[in-house]
Amino acid sequence: MLKSISLKRIRTFMMSWNFFMITCYAMIFMFSTNYIIMNNISRDFLSSLNYIPTDPSIIFFKSLILYIIIMILMNFFDHRVKEYPFENILFLLIETLIGFIIMKSLYFIYNGIIYLIFSDALFRFKENKYVKWLTIPLSLLLIISNYNFFSTLFPLVNADAYLNVYTSTTRGLLQVGINLLDIVNLLFFILFLMIYIANEVQENERMTQELIMVHQVNHELENYAAVSEKIAEDKERKRLAREIHDTLGHALTGIAAGVDACIAMIDINPQATKQQLMVISKVVRQGIGDVRNSLNKLRPGALEQHGFKGALENMIEEFTSVSDLEITLDYRIEKVDFENTKEDILFRVIQESITNAVRHGDATHINISIYIEDQKLKLEIQDNGQGCEEIHYGFGLKQMRERLSMINGKVTYDGHHGFLTVVTIPIQEGELYD
Repeated sequence: MLKSISLKRIRTFMMSWNFFMITCYAMIFMFSTNYIIMNNISRDFLSSLNYIPTDPSIIFFKSLILYIIIMILMNFFDHRVKEYPFENILFLLIETLIGFIIMKSLYFIYNGIIYLIFSDALFRFKENKYVKWLTIPLSLLLIISNYNFFSTLFPLVNADAYLNVYTSTTRGLLQVGINLLDIVNLLFFILFLMIYIANEVQENERMTQELIMVHQVNHELENYAAVSEKIAEDKERKRLAREIHDTLGHALTGIAAGVDACIAMIDINPQATKQQLMVISKVVRQGIGDVRNSLNKLRPGALEQHGFKGALENMIEEFTSVSDLEITLDYRIEKVDFENTKEDILFRVIQESITNAVRHGDATHINISIYIEDQKLKLEIQDNGQGCEEIHYGFGLKQMRERLSMINGKVTYDGHHGFLTVVTIPIQEGELYD
């Protein structure tokens, strides 16, 4: 930003300095003409020329008016550079053409205006890749912009003839003054180029640093992606572990209870044992189906086929049909519409609680209540099993808590009178309906 301000200041100074120089050169022609007339050396002066010179007053006003037009183009079209790049290329070509006309009007005694146009092209259009090619013809024009070259193309008056009319001392002083003006203009052009190049180098370094930062960020993102992939893999492994635990654990518990019953009845009532084995076979097939659905990230088979309430009733029937377990269901959420994820989690929590009651508590009766209280879903599962003084959080209880946390649910356990599981889940907007 500071370098851009410096470039703009130098360009502004060069504009003012060129105005001063063009004025000085045009006045040299005017004063020299007056000097020739006053000293009656017009015949000698004209005889030294190949062509009749233009009226010096015309040279003066023509040069200044044309240069003012260039200044207007440079000052009033800066803000349109990015918005209309090709339009500004046209303006730059117009500036170059006007600059050439000014140099021709001054008989190519001065070509420093090309430095200004060159600087203006770099300043205004440095972000336009096409404009930089225009610096090539500008450089070429700077090389050939002299009297010796263009006098072969069209009629020109040799400007040195205006200086030769003075004495050697005066001519020497004028020549020194002209050279000083050119040197100052050239020095500021060199300063402009130095700052411009420094600015480009700094910009390239900044871009290099940004590329390094982008590379570092990409590397960090790759590491993050690898970590995220590992986390996702672990979560998926835990999910599959939960699903297999729920499905296989539920099925195997029912099978174990049924087999125990068959062992007890096989000698007493073979026909009843056969019927019991058919029920066990049905439970096995249902378990196999649930395992397949779990591995395919599907909902439990009973939920998919019968809905939430029907799936609970079907699960209760399976448990009671293969054991002496009695299960009571108090279902009071008929006017609630849950999303699939919430139904899946509730189903698994009830399934896990029944399995634990049979496997660990030797329960014979389980009471399940589901109802709405204070805009919250309440699930209470109470069994009459052995209970426990201190609750040990095994895989099943931990998975219950993890599952419920996914839907902002909470669970508490009490093992003093049998085993009580209380689940609280907030009701979301739109889940209750009349």
